Amino acid sequence: MQTTVNDKLVELGTLVYNTDTAIQRSGVEMVEGFFNTHNEGDNVDVDTIAQLLYYLTDIQVRDYALGILNPSNPVPYITALNLLLEKAPTDTQYISAPAALLAVIYYEINNKEEALTVLTNAQDGYPLALLLSRVFAAGFTPEGFATMRADLHHKVVEGIYKTKKVGA
Repeated sequence: MQTTVNDKLVELGTLVYNTDTAIQRSGVEMVEGFFNTHNEGDNVDVDTIAQLLYYLTDIQVRDYALGILNPSNPVPYITALNLLLEKAPTDTQYISAPAALLAVIYYEINNKEEALTVLTNAQDGYPLALLLSRVFAAGFTPEGFATMRADLHHKVVEGIYKTKKVGA
């Protein structure tokens, strides 16, 4: 019997209440590496997908990923997040972070319609999805949201690394 992403996620659990910064550092390194290297059509193994989805259940890892999204070069992020969204079990906590992150990148490249559509994949009550819904409805500019993300990113990095990360 072939192991599925869902099987792996059952084994891994979640990091919803994680405070271990060593785990968070491992997660941000894996997520950032995936964003930097994944190309459409790449064959990504079940273990890697499950680990990425698992790490993204940690709010600090998710917020780190939020901070490194680059609307000036959106294709790598859209490609990687679409794969995670496609592979994440629906109606689970594992789908919410990829959906919200993908919605952000679409919003920041001025594709509000796609952002709203993608955001519907997040679980009801997911805090970042609720925030994004309010941001989108209020007409907050994509540039203003990007600035807010950049301001938050430095704080997230300091929290995970307990210092300022070079280049962050």
